Amino acid sequence: MSISLIFLILIVILIGISSFIFLNLNEAIVSLDLLFFQFDFPIGVIILTVFCLGMLTTIILEVLYFSSRNKRSD
Repeated sequence: MSISLIFLILIVILIGISSFIFLNLNEAIVSLDLLFFQFDFPIGVIILTVFCLGMLTTIILEVLYFSSRNKRSD
């Protein structure tokens, strides 16, 4: 196993452990009031949602960057 694969596995494990920790924050409820609607979300779910959206945005931007970079070098 290469060092980068071990590093990747450790990162995935740490993200999984931190996800369970964030889900344990569900005792605190955040109220979101949008003009006519009111939503109550546990704070752990909000943190995980924002984290996953950030990861998804980063992956999409990296794919766009590296795909345009490969076209320029050809």
